[in-house]
Amino acid sequence: MGSNTNAKHVGHVVMQTGRGAVKATEFTVHHWRGLLPVLCIGAAMVFAGGSSLFAWLYGPWAWAWTSAIGIVLFIWADGWVGTLQRPARAPGVAFLLFTTAASVVLILAGAYIEAYMVVGVAGLVLGTWWWNGQAYQGHKAVKRAERRMETVLAKLGISAGTRITSTRILPDGSREWRLYLGDEDRPDQIKAEDVAHMLKTNLDRVVVRRVEKGSSRSVKIVHLAKSPDQIAEKVHPALKATNRAAGGTWEPGKRSVLNGLPTGSVLGSAAEAVMKLYNASQDARCVMLLGKSGMGKTNTATAALLSLIACKDAVVGVCDIPKAGNLGLPFAPVLHRIARTADELEADLVGLYNLASDRCARLARGEVHTAEGKRARNWVPSPTSPAVVYFLDELANTMLAIGAKNADQAERIWDLLIGLGQFVRQAGIVLVPMSQTAKLQMIRPDFTSQMGTYVVHQLKKLADGGDIWQGLDVNYLEAGLPKVGMNLLGDLDGGDPVKTMSYDMDSQIADEAEWNRAVADYIGHRPHLHHVEVGTLGWGNALCGTNTAETAVAVAGQHPAALAPAAPLATDERGMDAAALLADAIEDDQMPAGAGIITGADPVDGDDERQAAVLAALVQAAAKGLSRADIERTASLSTSTAKRVLGALQTGQSPRVRREGSGRATRYYLADDQLVSA
Repeated sequence: MGSNTNAKHVGHVVMQTGRGAVKATEFTVHHWRGLLPVLCIGAAMVFAGGSSLFAWLYGPWAWAWTSAIGIVLFIWADGWVGTLQRPARAPGVAFLLFTTAASVVLILAGAYIEAYMVVGVAGLVLGTWWWNGQAYQGHKAVKRAERRMETVLAKLGISAGTRITSTRILPDGSREWRLYLGDEDRPDQIKAEDVAHMLKTNLDRVVVRRVEKGSSRSVKIVHLAKSPDQIAEKVHPALKATNRAAGGTWEPGKRSVLNGLPTGSVLGSAAEAVMKLYNASQDARCVMLLGKSGMGKTNTATAALLSLIACKDAVVGVCDIPKAGNLGLPFAPVLHRIARTADELEADLVGLYNLASDRCARLARGEVHTAEGKRARNWVPSPTSPAVVYFLDELANTMLAIGAKNADQAERIWDLLIGLGQFVRQAGIVLVPMSQTAKLQMIRPDFTSQMGTYVVHQLKKLADGGDIWQGLDVNYLEAGLPKVGMNLLGDLDGGDPVKTMSYDMDSQIADEAEWNRAVADYIGHRPHLHHVEVGTLGWGNALCGTNTAETAVAVAGQHPAALAPAAPLATDERGMDAAALLADAIEDDQMPAGAGIITGADPVDGDDERQAAVLAALVQAAAKGLSRADIERTASLSTSTAKRVLGALQTGQSPRVRREGSGRATRYYLADDQLVSA
């Protein structure tokens, strides 16, 4: 009877010991980083004890084998330490050396209690350094964050099939979780407001978005270290009088458009958010602002305009038809142009064509040089030859309104916009369109394809994003940009878009005294175009207003003709006709058919006979048509004369010649009514 009782007790002890060993093993596996000093001492004792036992059994030759095994283990451990992340690499090397030294001490002095005391104290010192170090504390923070998110997902009803693939603590203290959703879960189950409630934090500090566009599995959750509103700079630096003082960073006549346009602060840090119009290679790029109504597009554009008027090398124009010029009104005394009607917009675009063609021709002839005296391939702005930046507010709605009134004019303006996007950047001309949408039904994709990057505020629908930023980890719907002024700022040099908060420009404009002082400081330092370019573009030699914004409105309203391109186009320093330059650009640079047709060129004696010869040649060609080279050969005309004559035949109320194709495939035909009369 007693023996059975003893057997039961022994069996119970063995079973409990086995369970304890399993739990201890599991605990050690999960918490080995915290137990690392203890494990290193244990490893040293095991190696020393095993070496002594091996030597006792096999004699002195066992120490040779022990040394060989120790060297192999050291090399393997050293290679493993080399694979660790940088914060854990130095502690890993320290623990490796400690284990090696402890093994040697215990082998040589294992019979003395003092040896174990020395090893224990050294392990305690090393452990104290390890337990308070960045590597271990960072690991603990990551594990705590992972467990907390697991709790949040469980409360949200997310199934066990969803797993956290990675957890990171960013340098600024923000926490990031990446999830791979199970078959039973969907991204819309994880809402930013719900996660913020579970984390007991402000909604502004939580961002939930898909990692990949089109993926319904990968989701990223970010908990910002600080509330964006607490760190976002609200006042534009140009409005601070100390910055505009002599030697200040915003001193009038000091800044360049090449340095970019500050528009706000990067969320999660105090870094300045900069909209770039020129990339690192000093190549100009067009930038488009997107965002649904009321989400801060005008605020961001106003910040960019204030940064622009502080530049010594940028001429600025604004087209704001829906709001009757309201975007440019606060800047009217320092702007060069404000367009308020469709006719003014078309005149501006034709003028930009003329200017771009003239500048491209000068670049091709080698007349433009860099600061080092080398021949320039792109127009690098300077105070004497500034860049031209043209804002177009509410582009989609503007074009819809123009199309409803005059479909032909809307088509002409679209052709001009697309053609401008294709080649004006080389001439130092930058378009900055603004729109509530970039979807194909509203904005022509051959225009958006010319954009260098975008600044995106919250959009209404995913389709409003068009085809921008394909494959990047961005979300421009409600979860990603919840507050007015928040935007995703693109980078011209290939970097990922960053989330920023624009300056609070509305409240700053309301402070009229400080605003007017800032504007007045920059008036005397605004650049002007060369007098030849003024005649080509039609504006740029004078500012819109001289005294007040009301004066600027009156000037623009009373003298709209003075702001349109001059009818007889000017010539450059070499006497080359600007009309011929634009015709070259239209044909050789493959601009859209019908875009930028030269009008108003003065006829030359004998042009009537030359036009008759061209028409006769086209009659003979019939449906085959003729290229410009064929016309020059058949009618015995020079290239410049053929361009002038063809330009005259394509304009007027009843054009007698039509043009099809672009580039080298361009051919000319008699207009349909001319074929009937012929």
